[in-house]
Amino acid sequence: MRKVLYLLVMLVVLGGCSEGDRYQFNGSSDNWDVFYTVDVTSEDSKEATGKIVYTGQDPAPETIIYSIESTAGGTSANVAVGDGEVVVGKSACEGCAVIQPGEELDVEIKWDGQVEEIALTTE
Repeated sequence: MRKVLYLLVMLVVLGGCSEGDRYQFNGSSDNWDVFYTVDVTSEDSKEATGKIVYTGQDPAPETIIYSIESTAGGTSANVAVGDGEVVVGKSACEGCAVIQPGEELDVEIKWDGQVEEIALTTE
């Protein structure tokens, strides 16, 4: 009986590791759509990439400063906007905290003296 109980506990613990999962986050504001994909490759490593698309009425800005933050860390950059969009470069880490299911990511985009904040969620 103890072996069965131990096995069940281990399955629950190991099942929470999210190994091999893919999370697709997205969110929108008045001027931006953000798409961000995180591939959890093991319990302590991940790869992430994304795209930020300008949807505003005015011409797209030449550059933006963006930051994407989660409980597992974040990324930010000052980048040029080409054809109304920015590709968020692929980032990877090993031995790091990974994003968990149901987590919300916080995005901040600054351009031409304006700032918008967007909450990204999974579908």
